[in-house]
Amino acid sequence: MAPSKIMWRHSESVWLDAKVYGFGDLNCADLLKAHRPLRDLQVLLQENATLIAQKRPTVSKNSCGYNPFGLADGFARGCFDLPKLFVGSEGTLGLISEATIRLVEKPRATLTALIHFYRLDDVGEAVPKLLELSPSALEVMDANTLNLIGRAKHAIPADAAATLLAELDADGAGIDLRAQAERMTEICRRYRLTSDPVIAFEPEQREQLWKARKALYPTLYRFDPRKKPINFVDDVVVPAERIGELIRYLEEFFAGQRVPVAIFGHIGNGNAHIIPLLDVNDQDDFQKMVQGYHEIHQTVLGRFGGSICGEHGDGRVRAEYVRTMFGPELYDLFVRVKQSFDPSGVLNPGIKISDRPFTDHIDYVRLSKPCATCAKCNAVCPVYDVFQSEDMSSRGWFEIVTDKNYSYLNSKRVVEACLNCKSCRTACPAGVDVSQLILDRRAEHPNKMAGVIFRFHAQTVQFEKFLKLLARYQPIWDRPLMRRLLDYLTKPFMRGLAETARLSPQLVMPRLARQHLCDRYPELIPQAGQAARSPVAYFHGCAANYFDDGVGDAVIAVLRKHGVEPDLPPQRCSGTPIETYGHRALAKEGARVNLASLAKYDKVVTGCASCTLMLKDYPTLFTGEPEQAAAQVLAKRVTHISEFVSQSPVKPAMANSQPTRCKVAYHSSCHLRAAGVTKEPRAILAGLPGVEYVEMPDADRCAGGAGTYLVKDFETSQRIVERKRRAVEQSGAEVVATSCPACMIQLRTGLQGAAEVKHVAQLIQEAYEAADQQTSGGPA
Repeated sequence: MAPSKIMWRHSESVWLDAKVYGFGDLNCADLLKAHRPLRDLQVLLQENATLIAQKRPTVSKNSCGYNPFGLADGFARGCFDLPKLFVGSEGTLGLISEATIRLVEKPRATLTALIHFYRLDDVGEAVPKLLELSPSALEVMDANTLNLIGRAKHAIPADAAATLLAELDADGAGIDLRAQAERMTEICRRYRLTSDPVIAFEPEQREQLWKARKALYPTLYRFDPRKKPINFVDDVVVPAERIGELIRYLEEFFAGQRVPVAIFGHIGNGNAHIIPLLDVNDQDDFQKMVQGYHEIHQTVLGRFGGSICGEHGDGRVRAEYVRTMFGPELYDLFVRVKQSFDPSGVLNPGIKISDRPFTDHIDYVRLSKPCATCAKCNAVCPVYDVFQSEDMSSRGWFEIVTDKNYSYLNSKRVVEACLNCKSCRTACPAGVDVSQLILDRRAEHPNKMAGVIFRFHAQTVQFEKFLKLLARYQPIWDRPLMRRLLDYLTKPFMRGLAETARLSPQLVMPRLARQHLCDRYPELIPQAGQAARSPVAYFHGCAANYFDDGVGDAVIAVLRKHGVEPDLPPQRCSGTPIETYGHRALAKEGARVNLASLAKYDKVVTGCASCTLMLKDYPTLFTGEPEQAAAQVLAKRVTHISEFVSQSPVKPAMANSQPTRCKVAYHSSCHLRAAGVTKEPRAILAGLPGVEYVEMPDADRCAGGAGTYLVKDFETSQRIVERKRRAVEQSGAEVVATSCPACMIQLRTGLQGAAEVKHVAQLIQEAYEAADQQTSGGPA
């Protein structure tokens, strides 16, 4: 991607187009005349052309210091290439507000190769030959890294000294990837390998090969409760042919320090990422960090003739070494450039141009916490997506609820804003579950009105009578005029849940069942005190039992098609909504009932995403308590209906052909993703006859339902679902499939009939029924 237009602002608040200007262009002359810093820069670079040429880094890439080298290249072509100055300046010269990015076509096809070398030196020798194939990726992981991520877990040979990941792209029809694969294999077999290269062409197999590399950062963050990945020498560059020598040096250095370290990076251009694991609050580890910082940077510059920074920028960490890398004369030129554009020193002070030791900037409190502040959680947080404010984001909430001066009264607005969607937990490399920290704080102040509702809910007989009464009269109260009246009359009650809570007339209410699921299938209910009828229990949860939406019937029908007659054992709410409102003790009470009731089953099938996750999370709910062992046993037995169908040895017949194809997209429910179920629903939908499966944009983003959140804050929930509505429209889907009752309600409300919403189990059931009709001679 190449920026072609940048808006820049210097300390005098002047905006300009920072694009490439030809020196013969009148616009360039006007620009230089109007902006003195640019005239000063031109003169400065022309006067120091020889110095700049002498100090140009000889490695493949460099992001240390400013880039007078790119500007000098532009001068040689007769142009003033301003983007080269500002890109990589880290906000020290101006503020980039707008950029035009050139996009390139995605490759027609790609191959991925995983190659395990017996000798590290062979990796360095192989790289120049592999570069002749023009790989799009060439990644290396050293032996330490392989040990950290777990060799056995990722099928990495025990004697591999380094592993290479390579990718080759076919951008045009003239490139034969299989021929390229043969050439790559031939090159690698000149060296001693611990196993034959593994080469994959299909996306799913290629993803498997990347699994070990992608597991690296999560492994590092979870390696030790105190020692964290510390980035202080993380981005050095050396000539590509010497990368093996560099890795050997680094392994010996950190072995001497007795510091665990991961060394990986882009071997094709000599860029190594070095991530030691240290506790900087420990004095011994702190000294090791300072020693490593100076010795490794000096060695990279002196022995290898490299750069201290290839991609990540200098920031405050490497600023003190910019002078050492470029020498005092060129560093003085950098200072003059900075002073010309930012005479007041207000643009990102301390970045790039600074002699302060990097240890002056260490935030010891932050480094003692598990959060790395990388903001991956913010990128998936639905509340942040709407409000775009740090205090309304996962990362901001983490800082608020873990602050030593935390106060619920002062923080209630933001603590109560979390949906508990678990997207932060799914995205976080360190496994930080911000939503759980929020629930811990809510448990200190449980919502009183919610407590009244949930205690009534726990009185099953009375609660179910009340729901059946509501179901009987739903045709009366679920009309537009009555819904508006209901919204008005219930506002005082709803404010007990939240100031924003309401029963909006726009909310598409689920149809309540006059006869609950357990009433419709009395033959599946085991008798009290007797052994289980079946080894499989169906944990239907609240929604499938109380709603007349066909989901519970579909799950039972699908299980029967797979030869399973499930039990419907006594059960209480899994606990997700109860804990969400701070009533952890009440959630545990129901969980104990479920543990006892489900203990005798070999498999517990669920159809609800939230129930799936909560049952799997019971060990966390009962941490350190007597029930934890039973909870761990249950968690291993819980399986979602899509997992069950995918893993079942029984493969029921489906319709042979369907004359009309229905375009189906999948909304990946947050809690099901957090439970680790992502591929199975998609694979099933793609294989259904008569279905044209489309992967819609933002399929993995929260839709904003989150159980009762669409009641707790209807307006915000609708702002969240708007992004999903656009994604569905863009996909052209006629049906949106999902696995969460709350998501189904939210999608129906947000889509307003633009697409039909169904549970995955319902679509599976329809496919089986279509086959039955074909067999019996009925309409397909």
